[in-house]
Amino acid sequence: MSAPFFSSLRRAHPGARVMAAGGPWTSGLLRSFPWIDRVLPLDAGKWSSFFSLRRMLRNEPVDYAWILPNSFRAALMVKWTGARRQVGYGSDSRGWLLSNRVAPPGGVAHLADRYLYLLQAEGHQTRARVDDYSIRPEAQRFAENLLIAHHARKNAPLVGIHPGAFFGESKTWPLEYYKKLIHRLVDREGAQVFILGGPGELALTGKLDRMSGGRAVNLAGKDTLETLPALLSRLDVFISGDTGPLHVAALAGTATIALFGSTDYRRTAPRGPWNRTIHKDLDCSPCFARKCPLRHHNCMKQITPEEVASEVTGLLNKKQRIGKDGNREKRREEAGGIF
Repeated sequence: MSAPFFSSLRRAHPGARVMAAGGPWTSGLLRSFPWIDRVLPLDAGKWSSFFSLRRMLRNEPVDYAWILPNSFRAALMVKWTGARRQVGYGSDSRGWLLSNRVAPPGGVAHLADRYLYLLQAEGHQTRARVDDYSIRPEAQRFAENLLIAHHARKNAPLVGIHPGAFFGESKTWPLEYYKKLIHRLVDREGAQVFILGGPGELALTGKLDRMSGGRAVNLAGKDTLETLPALLSRLDVFISGDTGPLHVAALAGTATIALFGSTDYRRTAPRGPWNRTIHKDLDCSPCFARKCPLRHHNCMKQITPEEVASEVTGLLNKKQRIGKDGNREKRREEAGGIF
């Protein structure tokens, strides 16, 4: 969701040296962004990051520091680096740490729009649509070889699912539902389904692999953060909860189906005609809790495999009408939201 920000920042400052700092997950993805010259990796949640960031910037004085996270810690870290100007939202009692304090936009704003608003407040032109994202050739070769090694059928629809969620179990769809979805897509659509996940999700993805009876291909842990965009770009449809890979897939031009429960789809769902969102308007949702406080998990359980399968069928039919070769280019051309 920060891609529109970095794309717009680069357009506003074509000759600037752009650096971005983030934790392990963020840094891996930032390395795939063509608008960034240098990525500064930080230790997630550790105070040692203050010293490591300052050390990495010792010989590179910073003119503008744009603070995307809306946390006190992020603003304090930027202040510690000695940046000449610090631009960010003045909420969370951190206004005194910023040279350029921005008042947050009113109402329910999408996170991508909140990032862009920081640029707009400084007088820069922005746009939510990203059409200058490119995937490195070496990552594309890796993804192609990985799929060939796992017998990806050339003419079969390729569907990816990501059953995990780093935030917590409240974002996850039941594995039994994923199992039913896999069987339906294989039997009725002739699809080849891939289970995706990171190194920390091998137990979860392995369990789903066993539950599906080998009808899906488990690729969890076989790719890297740098190659994830390339792998996702080769899928026809990607399905997951409100997770990082969901947004990477949308950025890479892949049609997505987002399953929302505890979080607010208005703030973080991928946008555009090739991105579908399924959610239930329950009184308790969105609660933003890592675990369901009511212990029933109904916001996710009420999303049925049949609903998701129907959305997959619709996206595959739309792709077939456009044609396989021109599909991704057409999606980018039509996209009015985040890519």
